[in-house]
Amino acid sequence: MNPNKRYQLLERWARETLDSSQIEIYPINSDASFRNYFRVSDHSDNTYIIMDSPPDKENNQQFILISEILTKMEIPSTAVYAKDLSMGFFILSDLGPATLLDRNLDIRIKTKREKLYTEAINILFSIQKNGNSFVDQLPVYDLELLETEMNLFLDWYCVKELGINATQLNTFNLGKCFRYLSESALKQVQVFTHRDYHSRNIMISKRGELGIIDFQDAVLGPITYDLVSLLRDCYIELSENEIRHWLEVVYQRLINENLLDISYEKFEVDFDLMGCQRHLKAIGIFSRLKHRDGKPNYMKDVPRTLGYLKKISKKYDVLEPLYNFVNSTHLQ
Repeated sequence: MNPNKRYQLLERWARETLDSSQIEIYPINSDASFRNYFRVSDHSDNTYIIMDSPPDKENNQQFILISEILTKMEIPSTAVYAKDLSMGFFILSDLGPATLLDRNLDIRIKTKREKLYTEAINILFSIQKNGNSFVDQLPVYDLELLETEMNLFLDWYCVKELGINATQLNTFNLGKCFRYLSESALKQVQVFTHRDYHSRNIMISKRGELGIIDFQDAVLGPITYDLVSLLRDCYIELSENEIRHWLEVVYQRLINENLLDISYEKFEVDFDLMGCQRHLKAIGIFSRLKHRDGKPNYMKDVPRTLGYLKKISKKYDVLEPLYNFVNSTHLQ
């Protein structure tokens, strides 16, 4: 459908649903998917988010399911007020005008950032603890999915972006590293995993309250996955001291709540290896957004994400092939 025609239908539906001809609709940032978002205010100065989520491209039923689960878990997150599944139109709660990323870029006082991350980690802990009652409704983050995600790095970054051919790639034996990273992830405690828990998906209201968006890809997955997404964020880099502080805080809390039964040293290794899997996936997705979807802006975050891979792969002998590759002349 023509984008202009689709927008006209969306606007008409929103006015009818909100029972007002006086609403004002403003476009806001779209995300890395095929969805588009708009903020709308009605005659009572209430604000909502309109989501245009084409049903032929997005799993809208899963979005609704996870939203309902998070509501039952009392997690501050996007609520669905109205929907037209045939068109993929939604009216959602408005969780605020800023993201954690926005606040990170603005923050100059350390205590303010610590307060925000304390709350973000509190929410994550609640998701992991309370989510145990709902994990049977989630897809499983299995070996096939873990490795398919890492192969995005090969297909879209190495081949499409860098022009490296298959023969060159094979000399680095990255498949062995990928399998090790996948098996490490599967050996971890498996919990309710948001799967994209980072600074762009944590909203902050005008009153400073945090809320969670973009949760439709939730799975039963490794306990360190969301934590590494937050602390080794592809969009902003925390200091190593901050990362270690939060890692220790979370570890002790998981131990105290009997959600984990391993040493801190093992938890840190799991965290590191999970980060490598996620960052390989992220670089592949950023490259796919550029080459397939015409969204090149995400490529500016590749150097930061690649930097995590370089730093962590250097720590582990088993990741030597990956370390050699990310430090090779192909990526310089």
